[in-house]
Amino acid sequence: MFNGFDQGDFLSKSSDDWISRLELNFVLQEGCSVLKKISHIGPILVQKIFYPENDKSNIPHVYLLQPSGGLVGGDQIHISVCLESGSKVLLTTPGSTKFYRTNGKYILQEHIFKLKDNTSLEWLPQSSIFFPNTKVKINTIFHLEPGARIIIGEILCFGSDGWLDNYGSPDVIDIFLRICLPYCSGLRDRLKIDSQNYIDKLHGFKISASLFAAPSNKETLKVVRSLITSTVDIQIGGVTLIDELLVVRLLSNNNQRIKELLYHIWSVIRPIIIGQEAVMPRVWFT
Repeated sequence: MFNGFDQGDFLSKSSDDWISRLELNFVLQEGCSVLKKISHIGPILVQKIFYPENDKSNIPHVYLLQPSGGLVGGDQIHISVCLESGSKVLLTTPGSTKFYRTNGKYILQEHIFKLKDNTSLEWLPQSSIFFPNTKVKINTIFHLEPGARIIIGEILCFGSDGWLDNYGSPDVIDIFLRICLPYCSGLRDRLKIDSQNYIDKLHGFKISASLFAAPSNKETLKVVRSLITSTVDIQIGGVTLIDELLVVRLLSNNNQRIKELLYHIWSVIRPIIIGQEAVMPRVWFT
């Protein structure tokens, strides 16, 4: 395992725990990006593949179905995605991922994305919801070769409507993100929240959202900054440029507004980053 997981995380597995693995390989065939190879174990799988973009891009929208009942301590999800040269894909989920209270064991999620030359990936899962007394480790790594393009979006909700003062707190939420870019340092990011520091870490807010996009420039930075400053109901929002990587951070107590803003930012920068006008995945409206 890579940064964030250690041997102890995988010990004491019982028959009630499950491990789910999903491997996807996308290739470019006759000008169309297709899912060439799929391998899966356990309940996580590809629900649907759509081609809703009525143009020559032929970018598939792929829905990854995770257990509707949510995840509990001891469960593991391992997702590996490889985009071969020239291929493009948008990955999302049909619903939120729910992390419930645990029995002392961690819920583990591992995502590894490999983008070969001249590919594009949009990783836009719907919200992750963390309930009180949960223990979660999430590790996500993106490897980009020259010419690869990417947009990543995530929304973290603490409790179904956010934590209340008397509702409880997490045991541990440990989220590690690494974005490896070809010509610059990229990003290593970690958010670790526990029962002692969650209020301070989130500045009292209940919902956190982030967006990352590359390659970006100062013009893209200005565009996104204007979108954030003109939006109401987002109490804290910021955007910065680290070499070619655009980093957006949002905090709010309004789940609907933060989701609308994140999707709006994506729709505005998609033509700049991916080179295609935004076509919203249908599942976002269900």
